[in-house]
Amino acid sequence: MIKHLFLFFIGFCATFVLTACSASASAATTLNISMTEFAFSPNTFTIPAGKPISITIRNNGAVVHSFIIMKSGYVINGSFTDADKTNIFWEEPQIAPGQSVTDKFTAPGDPGVYQIICGIPGHLESGMVAKLTVINQP
Repeated sequence: MIKHLFLFFIGFCATFVLTACSASASAATTLNISMTEFAFSPNTFTIPAGKPISITIRNNGAVVHSFIIMKSGYVINGSFTDADKTNIFWEEPQIAPGQSVTDKFTAPGDPGVYQIICGIPGHLESGMVAKLTVINQP
């Protein structure tokens, strides 16, 4: 009986430790993104708040695309306009078809959800949008 309780306790502790490790490993510091007409792949990202992020963006489409992270809480539901530009957190303004860009930026310090869009006219309206989630990590 004691042997069974001991094995149960060891199993429980191992599960707890693995769960804690997987939760902290969910935020990436390297992002690899592909763009096509009219989508980002993947279209959801999780990064740690305030950390350096390496990003590679490849345009696998036939037209120019951009990659724009809007400031926290700012969501564009229609067209991307000049008025929206003051609410850009970070951007790669133009990536030609077949080209890749590798860059770095510092993740926002505030946890939350940030909208990612393509700012080329008509692309946001065609559904070229993604979601960036910024989380606190120990």
